[in-house]
Amino acid sequence: MAVKIRLLFIVIFPILGFSQEITQGEFSRRLDLGEDLMKKGEYELAQSEFLFILENQKVLPPNLAYLFGRNSYHLSQYKQSINWLNKYIQIKGTKGPYHDEAVKFLNLSEDKYLEIQRSRTAEMTEKLANQRYDCGGLEKMICPVCKGNGVIISQGAFGESYKTCPYSGGESYLSCGDYNDFMSGLLEPKFTN
Repeated sequence: MAVKIRLLFIVIFPILGFSQEITQGEFSRRLDLGEDLMKKGEYELAQSEFLFILENQKVLPPNLAYLFGRNSYHLSQYKQSINWLNKYIQIKGTKGPYHDEAVKFLNLSEDKYLEIQRSRTAEMTEKLANQRYDCGGLEKMICPVCKGNGVIISQGAFGESYKTCPYSGGESYLSCGDYNDFMSGLLEPKFTN
């Protein structure tokens, strides 16, 4: 019975994801291999080595943060690159052997990441501007500015003031076309108060 339990224990633990820490020699070999692969431009293979170390080593040296962050930049994983390079700089400060390179690749990653974010924002803005609202067969929609009141009510120092809605022109509704133009930011006010 004890043999069955021990055998079950040996079989189940690797399946559940319990891994043993790799030896120092294996760690050094894989780290060096990952760095060499990265320098040769074989970024996917380098990533495999770095990920193996990350998954199988409890204590990670700061130079792994630099190498993983730099390699992530080359794989266009800019957010990941930023996180790991920042971690390296936080740990080692200006005295780290890779400090200058870490700052260089951090700046490159941040620039690329911001460029992608700006591009996504521009795409979303364009997509929203080109999107048309289905008025459901209605010719008119309640004005979103005055909420169908025809006037805009604001609280002033001497009480409430009423101004005719500049978009609906005092009406409660906008035509479906005007409504779509308003939602796209294209509708100009009919007049200014």
